[in-house]
Amino acid sequence: MGGFMKNIIFIFIILFQSIFSKEILISGAASLKEYLEKNIQEYKAIDPELTISLNLGGSGTLKRQLEQGGDVDVIFLANRDYMIDLKNNNYIFNEEVILENSLVLIKNNNTSSNNGVLAIGDPMYVPAGQYATEVLNNLPLKDYSLVHGKDVRSVLSYVELGEADFGIVYLTDAKLLKNSKVIEVFPTNLHKPIEYSIGISKTTKNKEDAEKFLKFLRGKGWE
Repeated sequence: MGGFMKNIIFIFIILFQSIFSKEILISGAASLKEYLEKNIQEYKAIDPELTISLNLGGSGTLKRQLEQGGDVDVIFLANRDYMIDLKNNNYIFNEEVILENSLVLIKNNNTSSNNGVLAIGDPMYVPAGQYATEVLNNLPLKDYSLVHGKDVRSVLSYVELGEADFGIVYLTDAKLLKNSKVIEVFPTNLHKPIEYSIGISKTTKNKEDAEKFLKFLRGKGWE
């Protein structure tokens, strides 16, 4: 009987910890990796009991995960149209733009020619690829073969490793370059505004902490 009671108490403690645990999961665009990691680390000083987990990837993929019932508290995407669609279909409470970005052309340092393999994000799922496609449609670029990456960081990796000669990524991603360089910052009139919108999922189990963290992020720039 004593062992049985101990098991009951143990199960009760586990259930209690599960119900009252402080944890939120953020689905964020791959280009937000350093931004989110930095701010999550800073937020630990404010609320050390809150655990914040990250699910990073292409914005289109993350949107689809939420629509298919993914367990997400906060979603932060690089395409505002995606977020507006999530809001209109009642997947999130609201959406709010808190960051903007620019698009750049990068080149591997070992590439000597002005043509070759150009990497962009897959326009079906990656906002950076959609913006890049708009740029390519507005500029008469020629003599390149196109490859697609699953997210903007894959594009960066292709160019850095020499698997592509050129790539189109966000300006903030270019800070990570070691074997490549930025050769052009595209004028903003060549593509739609690059806006990062954030929202809280309607399925969240911890809306209060999600709202507090979102409030913390307001006004926090890329630096």
